[in-house]
Parts: sequence; structure tokens; C-alpha cells
Amino acid sequence: MSKLRIVIITYSWPPRNSISTHRPYSWARYWSEKGAKVTVLTAEKQSFDEPLDMPLPKLEGVDVIEVPYVDFFSWLPNTILKFPRVLSLAKKIKLWFIQNLGSSWDPRKAWPAAADVTLTSLAADTDVVVSTYGPSSAHLMACKMKQVNPFLSWVADYRDLWSDNPNLVGAPYGLKNKIRHTELATVGSYADILTTVSDEMVRSLGKLTKKPVIMMPNGFDVDEEFVRQQLQEPLQKPDGIFRIVHTGTIYQDLRDPTPLLEALVSLVKKNKILPNSITIDFYGSRLEYIKKLSQKKNYAPFIRIMGHVPRKQALEAQRKAGLLLLLESSKEESRGVLTGKIFE
Repeated sequence: MSKLRIVIITYSWPPRNSISTHRPYSWARYWSEKGAKVTVLTAEKQSFDEPLDMPLPKLEGVDVIEVPYVDFFSWLPNTILKFPRVLSLAKKIKLWFIQNLGSSWDPRKAWPAAADVTLTSLAADTDVVVSTYGPSSAHLMACKMKQVNPFLSWVADYRDLWSDNPNLVGAPYGLKNKIRHTELATVGSYADILTTVSDEMVRSLGKLTKKPVIMMPNGFDVDEEFVRQQLQEPLQKPDGIFRIVHTGTIYQDLRDPTPLLEALVSLVKKNKILPNSITIDFYGSRLEYIKKLSQKKNYAPFIRIMGHVPRKQALEAQRKAGLLLLLESSKEESRGVLTGKIFE
């Protein structure tokens, strides 16, 4: 019996240090171990994809095709983009254009065009193609493979929503309508089945696309013996300052720690807690909003900006924390969002 031939299309792949990298990486690992012939189609990483230090080992038996492409910032020398302020500005410009001009402007749109010949070649020898959003380029590429070979099965995975993404709240109606039209013309017309991370998103995507949708939540991939050892170690009670730890990206107006900071300020004023007895330690590479909050006199005593650290160090910081902080928006658009950090 011949091996099942699976192509995974994902922008997130090592060394990109993102929680989104673990989902397709784990699929590739376990499907390959089960006997499938797995090929991963990804993109050569760009300056705005940093940090690029995800320490995941190369998977034996998994073919990885990295497609180089020219992005919007290619005209800038890499030495300039190494400066944090320049890189931060470049990312803000990129986000503004995506929010106001839609995924049609997304600099990663050049990735599918660069991979066109590869897509056509892979389509003929593929049984199943799995694309994981975002960016939307992944779904567009899988759609191209499905059009070339109608006999393959297309699984469209949604870690996040596309046209109903919370990041598009406040975007012009015409833009959102354009994005939805693209989603329905591709996933809605050609995908065989959808997967997503929560029951709420299952309902949302099913209503939108009229396609079968399966919940495949995020998770964690760690050695069971390691977990047993960690559980056997005695709990470390906070000694001195109580540390609240947040790891990952902060989105102003979507994932905002301001209510917590206001509560801490109020508790100090009411003499319920001592000044400098609690801190919120923020780990991550995109903390511009937190830096802005730390400049406020009332908030400054509670904020510690730890910056980007290796994943192992971030997990250790979580393990030693007095409390882990999970931020999410209460807006309707954020219902069903289950970030990967819940499981870590």
C-alpha cells in the first residue's frame, strides 16, 4: 500500500519563533511517524518575521521547501532593520496597510506568486493538502493546488479567523466585504473540510462557508516523562515580590492589561497591598504598548519589561510565577479565541 502524500502549507515554520509554528510542526512530525509522506511548503523568512530562534529539531523524513520571495522591505539593508525602532516602525507600517488595504496588500502575497511552479508540481502527486491561516496566502496556495488537481483533498485550517478576524474591527466595510468575498471564493468554494481551534469558531466558520468544520484545538507537544518530573517537583511559593507573568504579543484595545494595572493602583491607594510588592513581568518581542504604559507614573512600579528570551527561559519564568496572566478581548469578534499559551 502506497504512503499517503500530504502537503502542509504554512508560513510559520522553524526558525520563526511564534506559537503558530508548533501546530503545523507537530502535524508534520506525527503524520510522518505514522507513515505518511509529508512535504512542508513554507517561505524563506523575512526581517519582519523576527525573532528567528525557535529551537525545534529538524524532522527526519519530512521534506521542507522554503520559497524565497521579495517583500516590501527588501529595499532596506538588513543592517538598518536590525535596529529595534526601525523594525518596529516597519511592522507598524505593515499592520496599518493590512488593516486599511486588506490582505491583497500583505507583503507576503509575493510568496504564492514565487511558489507558483512548485505548487503546480506538487499538486499532481498529492493526496491531501493542509493549509493553515494566517497569512491568507496559505489558503490561496492550497486553492491553487486544488484547482490544478481536483482529486486531492483540501483541509483549510484556521488558527485565527480570516474575514472575521478581531484585527479587522473598525476596518472599512468595503475592505471587510472584499476580504470575505476572497475567503468564500477560495475556501468556501474549493475546500473539502475546515478545522479550527474552538467550538465558537466551528459555528462561525460553518455558518459562513456552509462547509463541514472540525474542532482541532491547540495543544502542547512535550515528553510525558518530562511532565511527570515537573509535577513531582515541590511547588515554589512566591518569596518576597509576587510575580505575575505574561508571555507573547500585546494588542492595544484587544489584549490590554490596563484594567489589571488600574486595579493594582487602586489596591495600593486603599492600603490593601504594599507598594512594590507585585510586578507584572512581560516577556515578548512586541511590547511597544507596554513600554508606553510603563511611562505612566501610576503604572511604572508594577511593570517589568523582560523582552524576548529563548522559549525554554520563558517556560521557566511561567513555572516560577506566582500567577500567569492571560489577556483577551471581551468584544464579540474575540469569542472562541483559544491562544496556544493556554496549553503551555
